[in-house]
Amino acid sequence: SFKENLLSKFDKSLDFPPEKLPEILEENYDNMEFWEENSEDCYSCGSCNLVCPTCYCFNVEDLNDIDMEGGKRTRRWDGCLLEEFAVVAGGENFRGTKAERYRHRYMRKGLYIYNRYGDIACVGCGRCGSHCVPDIADPSRIYNKLGEETE
Repeated sequence: SFKENLLSKFDKSLDFPPEKLPEILEENYDNMEFWEENSEDCYSCGSCNLVCPTCYCFNVEDLNDIDMEGGKRTRRWDGCLLEEFAVVAGGENFRGTKAERYRHRYMRKGLYIYNRYGDIACVGCGRCGSHCVPDIADPSRIYNKLGEETE
């Protein structure tokens, strides 16, 4: 069948039904030991975000003309793994640690988007993993580790 043929082309998969992923993530939100351990080598470079076809975060910037009479507002693609992403007015960073940003990326892909749209936001393309220098961005690896810990 077409679906079986398509699935045979993927190198990686989940070791559990994808429908269980949101529940597994919800149970492990506060498992900071897991997130710290797995994000230890993260450079916070955002390359996994920037190559992901389902990442769509952006920042809005106001650029003033030199005469201060005009300017323009622009949208710039951004990534939740970048340290500055969660900085708000007053300089507060509500995701100041690498582990919190790393956790957010996986929660967004497997829980937050699922809660909002009813589907997981990872298409299994592998771009994030192939662009990650320390090789820690593969969602199937992280989700499978969480699944093992949750059993």
